[in-house]
Amino acid sequence: MKSLWKTILDGLTYKDLAGKRQPRIYTIVTGLILLLLLMAGGMAGLNRYILMSRVQATPEAVILPTQTKEPVATETIATSPSGGTDVFGCPTDSSEWSFTPTMISETYQVIQPACVYQGLEKTIAWALAVREGYSRAEATQLLGFAEMPMRQMETVTIPKNTNELIDVPVSFIPTHPDFKEWRLNERGKASVTYALRGCFETSSVEGNRVEIWGGEYSVICLVVEDAENTQILYSLNGHMYTSPATPMRSFLLFGYLGDGQWVWLGTQTEPKLEITNTEEIASDRLTVATLYDSQPWDAKWLSITHHLDMQPLPENWQSFTDENEKQYILSVLSGTAP
Repeated sequence: MKSLWKTILDGLTYKDLAGKRQPRIYTIVTGLILLLLLMAGGMAGLNRYILMSRVQATPEAVILPTQTKEPVATETIATSPSGGTDVFGCPTDSSEWSFTPTMISETYQVIQPACVYQGLEKTIAWALAVREGYSRAEATQLLGFAEMPMRQMETVTIPKNTNELIDVPVSFIPTHPDFKEWRLNERGKASVTYALRGCFETSSVEGNRVEIWGGEYSVICLVVEDAENTQILYSLNGHMYTSPATPMRSFLLFGYLGDGQWVWLGTQTEPKLEITNTEEIASDRLTVATLYDSQPWDAKWLSITHHLDMQPLPENWQSFTDENEKQYILSVLSGTAP
């Protein structure tokens, strides 16, 4: 054992002219590398601890004091030139925002400052309201929009990766102002939740010039819609129809118009994923939303933040299964009703 220790010691050190042992150069280099690896591992562990602490924490609703349930005539968002701020004190010029990749995506990024999301959340609230029995016109008025915050588009250009763009087909919900729908679980409760999946700028730097490919939308955000409902109640002009539904996950795109205003550009036709494990989907939703400095948006959030509760259900709503009622609603929505 003593001989082995002397062999190791001689390999790591040498005796100088004074007879003192000195570390060899490769011993010093190896020691520095090990120290750096230990520091990197420690930082990675600390970052993961901080991240998981945020993920496991109970999300808190962001209460906007300017929102009320009283209808307002027009949208009260301050318009401002480049360099201005909205009513929340947030910069409205997207060129003043910063975009940061996350550990799960370099393409779909985090926007800073996080107050930018307040305008997006208002449009998300509209999307939630029309899934909870508010007509399109009622949701538009109650949330203070001058018009429905959505655009009917056939395709939207998004990045496939950091170097390639693709045009994805999108669908959109019926725009009839009086049309109502409720997305419900087996207990008759609202069952739709939205969550942020990241954002991107719709321009690219090519050499010494900037190529703009997003049209009038300088920024687009991807939002997941988890519709865990098993039934849908439709209502239009006093006609009602209840249909069974399969819980599905869809992906929605929202575009930034400027001055704090966001519009729903449609829902990607693909992919659409059937939800089979609600606990797993909820965990994924919360984890990813937290990575993007956000939180899931659901019926509870809509009630706390915008004071909009689900509209009361008509009596015996499960019994509305007359196919003639369904055909009437479809014909009015498609514009073929006599």
